[in-house]
Amino acid sequence: MKRVELIEQLEYIQANIEQVEKQINEKYQDDKFYVFFSTEAKFNHLKEIRIKALAYWKRRFNRVLNELSY
Repeated sequence: MKRVELIEQLEYIQANIEQVEKQINEKYQDDKFYVFFSTEAKFNHLKEIRIKALAYWKRRFNRVLNELSY
């Protein structure tokens, strides 16, 4: 039963990775709005948060994958 739970966690984490990657690629490619309205600092902050979230999910994925291999 433990392996099944780990596989389900991997599926959930993979879905989160895909979602965050999609947000980074779609939302943060066109930064003309933020530059035009002088909110570039807010844009950079949001982008940094998403990149750190992506790194977190990838680390968590690798941790669960290592547990599954044992």
